[in-house]
Amino acid sequence: MEPTAQDLEVERGAFRVDVCGHQFSVPTDQAEAADVEQFLARQLQPANARLRAQAAAAAEAGVAAIGALAHGQPTQPAAAMARLRRTRRRVSTALEAAEAPRLSEAAPMFEEEEWGPAAAGGIVRVGMEAVVGAMRSGRALGVECSDVVDGVLSFQVGAGSSAVLGVAACAGADVETPFASGVMESVVAAKNRHARRNPDVRHSWVVLLAPGRVRVCLAEFDAMHVSAVQKTTDRAGRALLAAVAAHAAFSEPWRLGSDPSMQWRPDIDRWEIECPDSDGASRVVYARRDPVFAADSFFGRFTRCFLVALGTDDEKFDYVLKDSWQLVGTGLADGELRDEVGVMRGMHAALGAAECDAGVLQRLLCGGTVRVGGAPDSTRLVLGAELDAYARWTVAHGAKRSTPTHRLHRRMVSGPVGVALHELRSERDAVAAVAGAMLTYAVILERTGVLHRDISLGNVLAVRGADGAVRGMLIDFDHAVPADDERNVKRPGHVGTAPFMSTANLEGLDVARTPADDWEAALALLLCLAARPSHRDALCARLASVGPTGVAEFRRDVFASRRSLDAAIDAFADPACAHALRLIRALHRAIFAHPSCAGTARRMLRGSRLVDPIVRRVQYAAVIHERCVAAVNEYLASTQSEALAAMMVLPKPQHSSSFSSLGSGSTATIQPPSKAGYPLQHPLLAVAFPAANGLSVLRNKRKAQRDVEASPRVKRRKMTHDDVGFAPINFAHPPPPPLDSGADSSTVVGDTHSSVSYTTAVPRYVPGTPLALVPRSPANFDALRAVEPPVVSSPKRRKLF
Repeated sequence: MEPTAQDLEVERGAFRVDVCGHQFSVPTDQAEAADVEQFLARQLQPANARLRAQAAAAAEAGVAAIGALAHGQPTQPAAAMARLRRTRRRVSTALEAAEAPRLSEAAPMFEEEEWGPAAAGGIVRVGMEAVVGAMRSGRALGVECSDVVDGVLSFQVGAGSSAVLGVAACAGADVETPFASGVMESVVAAKNRHARRNPDVRHSWVVLLAPGRVRVCLAEFDAMHVSAVQKTTDRAGRALLAAVAAHAAFSEPWRLGSDPSMQWRPDIDRWEIECPDSDGASRVVYARRDPVFAADSFFGRFTRCFLVALGTDDEKFDYVLKDSWQLVGTGLADGELRDEVGVMRGMHAALGAAECDAGVLQRLLCGGTVRVGGAPDSTRLVLGAELDAYARWTVAHGAKRSTPTHRLHRRMVSGPVGVALHELRSERDAVAAVAGAMLTYAVILERTGVLHRDISLGNVLAVRGADGAVRGMLIDFDHAVPADDERNVKRPGHVGTAPFMSTANLEGLDVARTPADDWEAALALLLCLAARPSHRDALCARLASVGPTGVAEFRRDVFASRRSLDAAIDAFADPACAHALRLIRALHRAIFAHPSCAGTARRMLRGSRLVDPIVRRVQYAAVIHERCVAAVNEYLASTQSEALAAMMVLPKPQHSSSFSSLGSGSTATIQPPSKAGYPLQHPLLAVAFPAANGLSVLRNKRKAQRDVEASPRVKRRKMTHDDVGFAPINFAHPPPPPLDSGADSSTVVGDTHSSVSYTTAVPRYVPGTPLALVPRSPANFDALRAVEPPVVSSPKRRKLF
């Protein structure tokens, strides 16, 4: 859409551009241009009073130097030199340091003549070096220029995270309307490149140059604040350019955008990072040069993760440091923040250290708000309270738009260190890790009532213990909230990673998020994990797609029925991923085959009432959660049985190949499970591993059951509705016994803070119980077939469906 005349007029003055996630626009709720100019001028100064006086004197000398360059004068005006002598500052001008031939090269930068792409780099480099040369009493600054891309030249004044960035418009690019002309896109790209090279950056100052014109921009995590355009032929433009140079030469590094709590130590080739804790103390850890994870964009939370050690000479990097900028409400204390640090402290208090280790839950070593000069590091410190207070488009999730918000710099150290699922050697290990992580999630939900709300491929890691067993670990509780929290019930919104969001989350339905949404996210995770590498990106893109009407048609079609799921598996999945496909089908049956909310197709009932199974699913979230837990436990039990069967060892007969030749001293034995075997249930559920010699008994029982089911009389009885039903689910269980008491604690009570109680009971086949929960209609045929064991159809009774 073409910008209007009013939009262009806003861009010529001081204005704000919102940059966060997919948001990149000029908002309509702009502050007064004069206020933005005043706030930027205040921030464009050192915090220390002595340095501020030196920077002011240097900026005054810079104004005179730029004027001399613009007019090609060989000497500085006498009046400016007299003022410099009165200030007694050791400030030299650019003319005293530059040679005459270079002055002629720098002069075009301050003229209103068009720059050619070939000559732009030399003009800007020489001109900026001349301006910076007037600040010789400050730190030495170099100027680096890159190539011209789409008519825009990128350059940098200084080095490291405290460098001043710059873009120079040439070949028709315009800085008077930077958003409409596309110059702001170059600023965003330059800032992202700078952040990837310098993980300790907090914000940046950017200079926008054009022939005879200059602007200054402050880039922070949600927006870019741009000053009004000034002409370098006027004193106002020269003063702005000189102020930026003086700021770069004299201001404190943290004022320029560097993080003072994160220092590079070249003597040990590591980052020295200070991590705060809840008691006001801090702990120093040491990280490698490059982060193991960094956000693609600087704008937003700018999350980075480092492998850290606790000592300078420690070669074991057994912990992970996570650094991010969280959006929080203004006026909240550290103990009131509901971010990942607070959620993890609550989980550890509810579970205990022993259970956290058994269930492979990350242990929090330390964490809190980063402090700069004794004050909490936030956008209010970056921008000033006045500039940060004016309207921002982005708000904390669940908060009202009128609630003041800002970003707070949070940091935490936790362990153990996990590996990504795609780095595991076998598909079976990856699926077992996902299953274990989801059982850990189930226990967290039972004990604390917290929903994760961001289960994705990057948030499930694998940890191999000392016994060789692979277990899953759920990380990133940034979006976790209690199930009955107002942010989850009244304003759920869109939370999570798009390809793995539930249908209700992706479509933004106005219903509370439940455990069923997290289980659907796990189902999408397994589907993407099982996809062929050549089809994985296409599958993720289609799972994240939402149509013009706001309906996720592809996702609804895939999960509509067992037949549609099989069609998607045939189209995208790798047939070799047998374990993933088995668990996918089991979870799909548990989530989408509930009789009261089966499938995903919306139906129109009498009276023009539209019924959406996704919306109705909220009422049956507790039962769906139980069914999913049972499906995961059944999958782990089946894989354990297969492992036991593979470990059966029969000694070779000496004289005959028949089993009758085995004497009393040579008997068939079943080896006990190896240390790398998978437990039947999650460690936190405290279910004992069955005896190894029970396998033969189980096999005999299954054989006897098959013989009974083969009789015609049993086949006829299976079609009698009185013999098929669901076991009644009891929601009032007593508290489980302690895990070390030896009693069976497979039943877990729900969270006392939540209105919904979850148990581990599951629908079962119970002869003699009426089938009251399954209406006799064609729409529920798939749901009826989902009852275990499956109903055997008969020609005489087929008319019932």
